[in-house]
Amino acid sequence: MESLTQSIGSTCIYKKSERKRKMRSVGDHINELPDDILVNILSRLTMKEAVRTSIISSRWRYLWRGFSGCLNFDDPFTMANSKWSLNLKSGPINVERHKFVNWVNQVLSSLEGHCTEELRICFDVFSNHDIDNWIKFASERRVRRLELDFSRVVYNLRFVGQYTFPSHLDFYSSFRHLTDLSLTTVGITGEVLEHLLCYCCPVLEVLNVAESSSLTSLKVSGPSLKLKHLKLNKLDHLKDLQLHAPNLLSFEYSGPILPFSFRNVPNLVDASFWGCFSAYIAKNLCRHSIFLVQLHTLKLDTCHLLIGDSEYRAGRYLHDIPEMCNLKHLEIIGTPKLVSQYDYESYEPVKTIKDQPYLSFTELRSIRVVELLGFVGHTADFELVMYLIFSAKLLEKIIIDPCSTWSVGTPRELIWRETAEYQSARRRAFELAAKFPLWEFVIP
Repeated sequence: MESLTQSIGSTCIYKKSERKRKMRSVGDHINELPDDILVNILSRLTMKEAVRTSIISSRWRYLWRGFSGCLNFDDPFTMANSKWSLNLKSGPINVERHKFVNWVNQVLSSLEGHCTEELRICFDVFSNHDIDNWIKFASERRVRRLELDFSRVVYNLRFVGQYTFPSHLDFYSSFRHLTDLSLTTVGITGEVLEHLLCYCCPVLEVLNVAESSSLTSLKVSGPSLKLKHLKLNKLDHLKDLQLHAPNLLSFEYSGPILPFSFRNVPNLVDASFWGCFSAYIAKNLCRHSIFLVQLHTLKLDTCHLLIGDSEYRAGRYLHDIPEMCNLKHLEIIGTPKLVSQYDYESYEPVKTIKDQPYLSFTELRSIRVVELLGFVGHTADFELVMYLIFSAKLLEKIIIDPCSTWSVGTPRELIWRETAEYQSARRRAFELAAKFPLWEFVIP
């Protein structure tokens, strides 16, 4: 028995030694590769992973400086946590901003390559000189994808305005390789955007502008435009919009109702409308049927349609939907505003969705998974889930996320998930799930 134990122990030691020998062999082969190949490999990692390789050996110490992949400076946890832990005091939060700016500057100044695939800087910062230099870096390094998101996580502090995208800098010509531009909480005028589209970014395919206080008018026009995807969100000051983009495939807009023109968008197949403008589109579908009938996907936010109100009866407009032969996917987002008809304290049905004469419900034959985002736990929410359970015969999974729709995917999401409203809605979601044990419920 003792000899058997010794034999097994010797075998385990041998196998471990063999694995170490093979790992050393692989490491030796990698070290034999030339620097340019190693830098190419590092550029396929994340930035932080590439920097960590500097401790491997003296040869690897500075290889990461040739990194040309995605430079991702995104630290939502710091500012989100700061709002609560620092008790909204501007001093400590400004310290975190200063640390972030120094981090970005230190990394960018250390890089030695000539090209960078992507630059993402997402943080609650306001430092004109530093941001100017970051944009200049993106231009000089021929960045293909540029994202600047300076969304305010903390609103209670003194408002310091928005960073204004430069209109006077002379390095725009170097943006000729830019294919994807995303600007959030960045002040940019229509003139600057039009200049970028027409003269500086000949291969730009994706443009996303959100929460810009400077954008009041925008004309996207030109037969040579390569633009395929356009998102304009939360532009409260936009007053005029003209789209003449022959290659445009998808368009998303949330903002005020405004005069708009879609004259030359033959390839537009995907459209999403939010907020007040979505309500306007829903009530004027026939008027804009020229471009709507070609859509394959249409998303409408119905939160601003007031069912039961004599002036804004949603059903009246739903009967006026033009024939859309190409439509393959229709998404209705949000619950109609039945607030005045809810019984918040009871789960018993009152005069809500099912009592509306303008709406009819039929069997849903193909739905297997349903996701409800922005679940509050009101009567209409419960009725909607119960309707889906009894009408969708193949339904297997229901995903209920109480997180507000406007915060998902932003640093504010972390804050929202700590609120009492979120926790209360989450408890109600679990109560609802307990009533239907035969279905799978997923509640984040």
